[in-house]
Amino acid sequence: MADGTRLRLALADHDLNTALIDGTVKAEGFELEITHSTDDGALHALLRDGTVDACEYSFGGYIGWRDENAPFIAIPAFPNRKFRLSYIFVNSAAGIDGPKDLEGRRVGILGWNNTAGIWARGALQHHYNVDLSSIQWYSALAVPSRLPSGIRIDTIPRGKQEELLLAGELDAVIQADVFPSVQRKDPRVRRLFVDYKREEQEYFKETGIFPISHMVTFAQSFVDQHPEAPVSLLQAFRKSRDEAFHRIEDQQILSMSWAGTLLDEQRALMGDHYWAYNVPDNLRPLEAMAQFAHEQGITEHRVSVDNLFHPESVALSGF
Repeated sequence: MADGTRLRLALADHDLNTALIDGTVKAEGFELEITHSTDDGALHALLRDGTVDACEYSFGGYIGWRDENAPFIAIPAFPNRKFRLSYIFVNSAAGIDGPKDLEGRRVGILGWNNTAGIWARGALQHHYNVDLSSIQWYSALAVPSRLPSGIRIDTIPRGKQEELLLAGELDAVIQADVFPSVQRKDPRVRRLFVDYKREEQEYFKETGIFPISHMVTFAQSFVDQHPEAPVSLLQAFRKSRDEAFHRIEDQQILSMSWAGTLLDEQRALMGDHYWAYNVPDNLRPLEAMAQFAHEQGITEHRVSVDNLFHPESVALSGF
């Protein structure tokens, strides 16, 4: 293949992708044409409508595609991962002191198929024994036609989750991002887990799950035309990730006094390769998402991890 084949790539604008976005890291054999944004929904639409050839795409959306044999294929690059226990917010006056108190309550979500919600509900069900069918769910997106037995979902206006939570019309909300009211410490709302760092660390110790939010996904048609692309782009994502961690390790660059200490703490808990771009180091979260997605009706069948990724990218050795 001649150098310079155009590869249109959509990325979220965050530190693990910075070296790709600013051109420090290249993809061998390809000229990257990058679109980047903090609006995940807008980026995802670019892949769905064919505007880009590859995209940092939501895991929940992608696993649904694989279940339906849609013409997309991922590589094991995971630029966005978040523990989701800290994204469960409750009305302070609702009398919710722990996960089991969510049973029988009104809980808002962006949408049933939203990746953050899948992870949070999976943890609530399996780690805290919460009966998901006892909850009255309220979705800001359309309710899917396939739901597990006993799950009840009503709709609410999009973008109103925080307003309804503050007003007490919702008892809790599972959200992909931190509400502004939480950031400004509004007394009407708080996290379900006040000491969320400790809770999420214990969750990892007991389950081995570091939730994956996004994975890099290709249009199958582009891979058919350019079979070298998945391995080339995976190598580029690994280099970009490594550049980001080098910046964290260099205390002369970051304006954070204890960034290095925090990195040491995380590695002590999760291992040196806790943000691996490969399959073997991520089997636990990959299998967990396959399980949760099937149980929650996101997929009709339980998707095999072997069916998630381009084979040659899986075979690529390294971290």
